Amino acid sequence: TGVQTCALPISSRSSVLTGLFEHRHGCNFEHGDLERRFLEQSYPVLLRRAGYYTGFAGKLGFDLQGEKFEAIAGFFDQWAGGPGQTFYETAKNPGIARYAERYPHCSRAYAAWAADFLREAKASGKPFCLSISFKAPHLPFTPDPQDAKLYAGRTFTRPPNYGVEKGRHLSAQARTSRAATGYREWINAYDESAAAYYALITGVDAAVGMIRESLAREGLAENTVIIFSSDNGYNMGAHGFGDKVLPYEEASRSPLIIHDPRRPAASRGRTSAALTGQVDIAATIHAFAGVPAPADIDGRNLLPLLDDPAGRVRDAMPLFNYWGIASAQSLAIVAPGWKYIFWAHGADGLRPTEELFDLANDPHEMANVASDPRHAVVLANLRRRYDA
Repeated sequence: TGVQTCALPISSRSSVLTGLFEHRHGCNFEHGDLERRFLEQSYPVLLRRAGYYTGFAGKLGFDLQGEKFEAIAGFFDQWAGGPGQTFYETAKNPGIARYAERYPHCSRAYAAWAADFLREAKASGKPFCLSISFKAPHLPFTPDPQDAKLYAGRTFTRPPNYGVEKGRHLSAQARTSRAATGYREWINAYDESAAAYYALITGVDAAVGMIRESLAREGLAENTVIIFSSDNGYNMGAHGFGDKVLPYEEASRSPLIIHDPRRPAASRGRTSAALTGQVDIAATIHAFAGVPAPADIDGRNLLPLLDDPAGRVRDAMPLFNYWGIASAQSLAIVAPGWKYIFWAHGADGLRPTEELFDLANDPHEMANVASDPRHAVVLANLRRRYDA
């Protein structure tokens, strides 16, 4: 179970780099940018200090507090990061603009940049740490034409909880979110939106393939760990919601794939139901690199799961949304098989609301069982974790 503990890319990317929950690194569209002291303790900076050759390309999403965006480049050996949302048009991103003629759409252009980085990293004689942060599949949905044609004119099956009527049982607070009031393309033009969304994801798939080919070409593939994860995805009309900024499953789950080619074939292809989150990526990279992580980070090292997928990392994980309209801000607690959400906002005719979902039996969150006495013990336990 991979969890995005915070609902916005700016916060999420900061948590990936630092291994800290959002309320600790404080980086959010409304809080402010990342303080330099947190970047100085991020995994790429500490690995570089330990002798790694480091690179970053793609959407970073934040500035350093009180500094120009370009100041971040000095923390890396190679840099092609972009401010804000960056652009799908390769030529508009200075770090990768030289690849625009061959790869006019940025996803494959970042893979081309990675190929050059890997060649230079090999020549350096150092171990390397490369981070690629794709813009896709963020709005606006403008995929590479070669990917778009694969999905043109197709229709897609809606999820079981699709549509506004499937969200009437949820909190009134959730329905004040921009996920409910905007992003109506997922309700009014689902097939067209899904086609473009999947085409953008296909472009990322192609770019990952290109990077793996580059690793093989440089003779690095058999000694390079690959960690793949993503932002939290769009709700795609689930419960009538379109945007991401809610603690329900569609907007809080994310994939995590760890490929270590050095491990025996028998250990590959296994899955784990352990409760993990994007805050765990930094600690895991530190463990792979043999470089100590800061002692007080929130993330956990996931390497033990590679040997024992049935192992447990933690018993609960918080989900934060500290952004947007106040009524839709929330804190939730996820535990194996369960999710508890407290909507604290009680103004404007709204009442503070508890939600409890039995995810093991209701993965699409179609029944709020907070008032069901059969689950009173679970509810009390998750309330305690919320309070903590």
